[in-house]
Amino acid sequence: MNIAIWHNLPSGGASRALHQHIKGLAERGHQLTVYTTSMADSDYLDVNQYAGAPKVVPLDMTIRIRHQYRDRLRSIAYLPDTQVERMLDACRQSAAQIEAGGHDVLFANSCQTFMMPYIGRFVKLPKVLYLGEPNRSLFEAFPTQRWSALPPASGRWQDATYRQAFWRDLFEQRQARVRVREELLNYESFDKVLVNSYFTNESVVRAYGADHQGGTQRCEVCYLGIDTHLFPFQDLPRQPFVLGLGAFFPHKRPDTAIRALAQLPAERRPPLIWVGNMGNSLYVNEVIQLSQQLGVDFQPRERVTQDELTHLLNTATCLLYTSELEPFGFAPLEANACGLPVVAVAEGGIRETVIDGQNGLLFPRDPAQLAAGVHRLLHDSALHQRLSEQGRAMVADKWDTTSAIDRLENALLRVGVGQSMVHA
Repeated sequence: MNIAIWHNLPSGGASRALHQHIKGLAERGHQLTVYTTSMADSDYLDVNQYAGAPKVVPLDMTIRIRHQYRDRLRSIAYLPDTQVERMLDACRQSAAQIEAGGHDVLFANSCQTFMMPYIGRFVKLPKVLYLGEPNRSLFEAFPTQRWSALPPASGRWQDATYRQAFWRDLFEQRQARVRVREELLNYESFDKVLVNSYFTNESVVRAYGADHQGGTQRCEVCYLGIDTHLFPFQDLPRQPFVLGLGAFFPHKRPDTAIRALAQLPAERRPPLIWVGNMGNSLYVNEVIQLSQQLGVDFQPRERVTQDELTHLLNTATCLLYTSELEPFGFAPLEANACGLPVVAVAEGGIRETVIDGQNGLLFPRDPAQLAAGVHRLLHDSALHQRLSEQGRAMVADKWDTTSAIDRLENALLRVGVGQSMVHA
């Protein structure tokens, strides 16, 4: 097939997944062209050898004060805000390029700003979307963020700060309702939506509804695979440190990992090396302060090389994975490929990739229980060896890249060929 691929991804797990998909499809003889924006991290994705240089359209999401005031006025009439308008314009430009490319199918991927991409509205080809997760800030509570409630107005209306917060909240909630409306339109524009786990499938149903087309659900689980050439088992001596992986943002919860290690005796407390590809510098400082208060040797490392990451996965004693409601989570399986057992919070898609007692240990989000799991892996060599061997076998048996590309290719063929027959 001649496949158009669209994405607006930063560096990280979603880009690694797309790289795997592009490489696998190209090796099977499909012709691929990548379309993206200037915001995307195309250098990190690095697929020129498989799909040629990407076709990039300009996109700037920087919002200034004048845009904020304009967006407040537009929100009163439930009109799209500046960022939505800019994305719509960028997608129109990409769609014109795609329509002129002679493609059989569009394979769209997530958007770092909105998650649910807008490109599907403007492309008339058969369309498949690989969605990492819905826009959680729109569809989940996030009580300290978008949907936080103001205190009761009684006795506060004379306070100028309260009045400002009231009106700002009113505008923001209207803007959010517009974005929800736009996201639903985007979701409905795709013929098939592929997701990375059954947990994500349920999140999509909660966010966008259980939409069925002719008795077939629009959303379908398409598990990813792990490239064991990229994450090899090197059989190196294990060192007494704990590894954490995830961008430096609150929902990755490095604070949970720090609080867990703080439960261990100070004289036997391992360092926590945390690797993240990007992050919020203010939040990183908060986490460092927390680690200092609790006496945990926290070592943040940003954007390490692949060789360094592989070395860390082959020399750590365990991966402590504390991400909040992670939709899939590459890191535990990449760790398993390198023979590294996982101690993880039993939330989200992690419950599909980490099987308690087989390739890792699962616990509630309780620092004391997580600490007990880390302690076991640090001091029980027989348990560590068993989980290491079983984890490597599980990756080879269930999470191989060949099967992952089979699943994606079959979905693209079903949509591409099926829609072509419908329109013939």
